[in-house]
Amino acid sequence: MLTQWVAAGVLNAARVAPLCLLFLFLVACEWQAVPLDVAINHGRVIDPESQLDAVRSLGIRDGKIVAISEQPLAAEQVVDASGLVVSPGFINLHSHSVAEAGYQLELLDGITTVLELEAGSFPIKQFGARLGERPLTHFGASVGHAWIRMRVIDPEGLETLARTGKLDMSGVTFTQRANQNQRQQIRAIMEAELEAGGLGIGFLLDYMTEAVDDAERDMVFDVAARHGVPVFVHVRRGIDGDPAGLDEVIEAAERRGAALHVCHLNASAMSGVDVWLDKIDAARARGVDVTTEMFPWTSGSAAISSDVFSRDWRKIFAIGYTDVQWAETGEWLTEASFNAYRQSRPDGQTMHHYIREDWNRSVIQRPHVMVASDAMPLMNYGQKTVPNGAGTSARVLGQYVRDERLLDLSDAIARLSLYPARRLERFAPAFALKGRISVGADADLVIFDPESVAAKATYREPFVAPDGIHSVWLGGRLSVEQGRVITRRGIGDLILSTSQ
Repeated sequence: MLTQWVAAGVLNAARVAPLCLLFLFLVACEWQAVPLDVAINHGRVIDPESQLDAVRSLGIRDGKIVAISEQPLAAEQVVDASGLVVSPGFINLHSHSVAEAGYQLELLDGITTVLELEAGSFPIKQFGARLGERPLTHFGASVGHAWIRMRVIDPEGLETLARTGKLDMSGVTFTQRANQNQRQQIRAIMEAELEAGGLGIGFLLDYMTEAVDDAERDMVFDVAARHGVPVFVHVRRGIDGDPAGLDEVIEAAERRGAALHVCHLNASAMSGVDVWLDKIDAARARGVDVTTEMFPWTSGSAAISSDVFSRDWRKIFAIGYTDVQWAETGEWLTEASFNAYRQSRPDGQTMHHYIREDWNRSVIQRPHVMVASDAMPLMNYGQKTVPNGAGTSARVLGQYVRDERLLDLSDAIARLSLYPARRLERFAPAFALKGRISVGADADLVIFDPESVAAKATYREPFVAPDGIHSVWLGGRLSVEQGRVITRRGIGDLILSTSQ
């Protein structure tokens, strides 16, 4: 009614002001009349977007942050966060751990949104089927070029993968070039999957070095540009430090006008991390939409049948057979056992120790480099894998922030939450409400002790939860409390690149 009166010219400015004050008073009364679901009081609230870093109290209602107050708030559930940091929930852009066992570990590490963007998925609407009806975290995936390629070139292999979960990366999908008709089929399916809501295109170039020619590569970047989404790429790997694989994808993205995200730069660049980062900075300065990420661990992980192990991998990684472990058991391999596993267990995972800590330190200090875990598939805790899924966030907060002082706390939190949200929010509106603490944002939150937060998982014991995570909140509901997952309250959603 007030709008109608003003439009009709009935009220002048002198009469509008008292009515506005009355309106605000009534809204305030109504807000106070509706109780908060949760109040988190006295915490050190850090929001990297607004640069807020102060003791505040948060009010949560219906899964949203509705109040940020200098005074404590009353609610049905009150949490005293004195001496603790209250942070946006962490967003992991790069995890292959699409099952509840893996999601539990990620949630215990403060990750409230787990995404599979490097390898992607197909079909996108069925992603996360193994997570059950009440997933522990929010989740989503890119369109998996490799799996669409398998659908076109080796449909029986895709059926076997779907049925058994085992992947032999020495098959024709990863070794055989596509003809023009097959490329057209791959393109059509990718287009349909992006329309269905895929979060970009996952592109495993390093696993199909000989299979993907220039025409297919350019087609992938062309599709991404047409849909306004990034290509999340594992670049073709050369000998330690060689930037040719990076140059290739930056040139393709620039020429096609596509966005590009380079996965696990420290693992791909190796001793060339500074050269690679300089090239990315130069591309960004030219206007190329390119971002990157790192993980704070010193081992890579890949199937023993991967294409890279068909090349001179000892020269590429500058390591030998005795630097490789069989992930399931922790066994250190020899030339004989390596070759035996490659024949008998092509789906098995390796841990190859080649990444140096000084490379990681160089990468993490560059502005806008994000943090992601690259956690490996984990169906149960009976078979070991790399510890990335159990402590990546805590390792950054404990080692790089508190112990080594390479980053300040707000910067580290931005790399874990705000920067990933910004990478995705232009085409996936859900992320505009994640990765920050502001009124109206999703109440996905992590409360942790900055003095004790630390990763406890190791390559020998990869499933140990981190220390120092007080609690994790998903959509305003308690999901982790003192190192224990509250499974009955899982409310995670599949996030698509549309507002549906």
